[in-house]
This record gives sequence, C-alpha cells and structure tokens, in this order.
Amino acid sequence: MPLIQVLNASPASTARKRELLAALTSTYAEVMRIRPDTIRVVLQEVPRENWSVAGVTLADSGEDEAV
Repeated sequence: MPLIQVLNASPASTARKRELLAALTSTYAEVMRIRPDTIRVVLQEVPRENWSVAGVTLADSGEDEAV
C-alpha cells in the first residue's frame, strides 16, 4: 500500500486540497499501474513560521515555498 506524504506551507481551500489529493492519487495509480483504492495520501500543513528558506521563515520573507 503506497503512502504519499506532502508537506505544504501555503494555505489552501478545502476544494483545492481535494483536487490535489485526487490528482496525486490518480497520477500515481496510472504511472505505477495499480488500483487507486490502494493508495494513501497524507497532506500536512506546516505553519509558515515553521518553514524557512536560507534561514528566513516564509512568514518573515513574504514569499511562498515555491520560490
């Protein structure tokens, strides 16, 4: 049973999270040629003050984690 773990520092709506979780599941199932119901996905939201790039938190930088 595959487990996909995602850490995310940007706030997202419930609808956007559902879209992400569904897309990750379907893509993994397609590429690995397995049933989607065997895949588990965990989305962890990390507060922006707990995520840093080059020693500066995202909260302090004003940037998002993709930069």
